[in-house]
Amino acid sequence: MSTDLPINKIIARDDARAINAETVVGLAESIANVGLINPIRVRVAGDGWEVIAGVHRLEACKSLGLVDIPADIVADDDLHAELAMIDENLCRAELTPSDRARQTARRKAIYLELYPETAEHVAGGKGNATVDKLSAVQSFAASTAALSGVDERTVRRDAERGQKILPEVMDLIAGTKLDTGTYLDKLKAMPGSEQFRAAQRDLLHLRHQERVAMQARTKIKVADAPLNDEAAQERQVAALMSAWNKASAEARQEFLERIETPVFDRSAA
Repeated sequence: MSTDLPINKIIARDDARAINAETVVGLAESIANVGLINPIRVRVAGDGWEVIAGVHRLEACKSLGLVDIPADIVADDDLHAELAMIDENLCRAELTPSDRARQTARRKAIYLELYPETAEHVAGGKGNATVDKLSAVQSFAASTAALSGVDERTVRRDAERGQKILPEVMDLIAGTKLDTGTYLDKLKAMPGSEQFRAAQRDLLHLRHQERVAMQARTKIKVADAPLNDEAAQERQVAALMSAWNKASAEARQEFLERIETPVFDRSAA
């Protein structure tokens, strides 16, 4: 059962995902209209509480100037608290491929530490009949798939990306145009010693292409050189011929009649 807690006594975890301003704005609009439907999840920390799940909801309530927020208080230890935070990210957040890879890999490490009896499920990529019978705990891949709504193959792929790509390389490409599943798979196939150099090289190339494209869009058009009399006349004749070719027979006849009218009579035409 949730209870209302003072917002100014609640802090975010040090390893919490960076706040997405657009997400906070959207949540604030929803909370302003219908209230906070899902309480945040917290645990005791000093003389206050630490958010385990719901940091964006907390920020949205702060932006609305609310004093209290509904919260479920739990007694999670560090591993269970981090697992709950990751689970919310995998369920609710719009994660980039690099974020999803890191979160999934970290979830795997925590899950196997909490449930070592499931390790055979992961190692072979298949369930082990003996372990299945002895343990009611799902394998990491099955648990994560059920949680996030993706298939087990995708879970294993994301975990492998997060395990094989160096953290500093993930930091380098996070949020860039290189932050794609295809590029992560390219990196994970490389030795760690090559990953950073490859990412740096490809980022420099990408930025060079962006600069060239920007320069092409902003390039100042140089005015054409002034026409000489002959060239100007040729263009004028071409324009008249084009207009003549497009005109109907009636319009042509009317034009001929008008140009044959003496200059001093044209004002009356």
